[in-house]
Amino acid sequence: MNLANVMMGHDADRLALIDGAERTTFGALRARVAALQAVLVDRGIGVDHTVALAIGNDADFAVSTLAVLGLGGVVMPLNPTSPVAELRRKLDVANPELLLIGHAGADYLDRDDEIGVPTFDLTAPDAVPAPTGAEPIVVDRDDDAHAFYMATSGVSGNAKVAILSHRNLDWMQEALADTGQALSGDDILLGVLPFNHIFGLNVVLLSALREGAALVMQHRFDPVESMRLVKEHQITTLAGAPPMWQRWAAADVPDDSLASLNYAASGAAALPLGVFEAVRDRFGVEISQGYGLTETSPIVTHGRGHTVRPSSVGKVLEGVEVALVDESGTPVALGDEGEIVVRSPGVFKGYLDDQETTDSVLTEDGWLWTGDVGIFDEDGYLYLVDRIKDLVIVSGFNVYPAEVENVLMTCPGVTGAIVTGTDDAETGEAVVAHVTGTATESELVSHVEQHLSRYKRPSVYHFLDELPIAANGKAIRRALR
Repeated sequence: MNLANVMMGHDADRLALIDGAERTTFGALRARVAALQAVLVDRGIGVDHTVALAIGNDADFAVSTLAVLGLGGVVMPLNPTSPVAELRRKLDVANPELLLIGHAGADYLDRDDEIGVPTFDLTAPDAVPAPTGAEPIVVDRDDDAHAFYMATSGVSGNAKVAILSHRNLDWMQEALADTGQALSGDDILLGVLPFNHIFGLNVVLLSALREGAALVMQHRFDPVESMRLVKEHQITTLAGAPPMWQRWAAADVPDDSLASLNYAASGAAALPLGVFEAVRDRFGVEISQGYGLTETSPIVTHGRGHTVRPSSVGKVLEGVEVALVDESGTPVALGDEGEIVVRSPGVFKGYLDDQETTDSVLTEDGWLWTGDVGIFDEDGYLYLVDRIKDLVIVSGFNVYPAEVENVLMTCPGVTGAIVTGTDDAETGEAVVAHVTGTATESELVSHVEQHLSRYKRPSVYHFLDELPIAANGKAIRRALR
């Protein structure tokens, strides 16, 4: 088994990627992968070596991912525009042998001494030799062999890395293909969800390659540009996070912009009913919701092939087990709220070098405790109710308050910090910082710009004389929300 096989078996002249004016067939894709593999082998990259990617949504991401996987290596996708300090926190966990830098990361990560990892700039002239037509290397891997290290931040604020195996992602692709309403080689997808997140990586990029569908790259999100690409390329499948759908609904574009779609999906957070209705009423498109996590590769429930219920995240994917349980782990009655626990071949292998955190969410018999609360109706549709965790979801991206708090506490003059979320019309939620000390707002803004990705930065600062702290020393976030 090897996930890199998604590029194999398709006719050489079948279109695989559209990146601006560049059209890449499957034959050309395989040739580019082989050319990059020659470079990687020369740098000592092989089986079980980790290669991080600071590459955006472009053809280089697909080529780099397939090249590393094919050699038996492990891919660690990163947000290419993250500040160096944030990237170093994540890279320090995995200690990759190499960091590949694409166009999106070239302005941020151009010096080895800054990042602490050997780098290779794919954008440099003649960095990769012209393809010769050689076939790529695809070594056989065990089902449980590590394929991806997906970096995130835990509730403690420390970086954590989820381990996903070849079988994890391959099984999820198979399960999606068996839904009866799956992708086909005739489909055209828009690659606007970030490939460094599991939704864009496995549900869009790798699934499209597997089925021989064409994928149109959008380098950065812009709602009008999305609609232009949909119309120009007659996109048939469009997946986005709720804030994307909200901005598409309000975009200054013709009302027939989504006429080519045969499937529209939303994930990463619950879709507000008003956004569903706005898209339906304006474009005549009903959005199917899904639910999942990085740790589940990612899909737990989906709407493909089911009648859309606007407030539901769909039904459980075939092959996935889901239970709703109370605090003791006892299943709740139908119609009652319970924490969502999941078991499937898509559930991850744990967090890299962090058995304590792994044991806190994953049982010995394979049940993942998600920290999300849901309700099933009598027809098997799941509805998300709440989150047990203090997670803030900004534009579909997870923000852990503890990570932001840790950064704020390193700013001179800050004596205390508690971070919460608040509703936001454009991003779903926004980050709010409550701080004590002498630091000014301008000093805090400048500080977080150097240490946090844009979506993690507080949009509002409240300056307090005292923070609400419980007797056990824990922040009382509910007092500040």
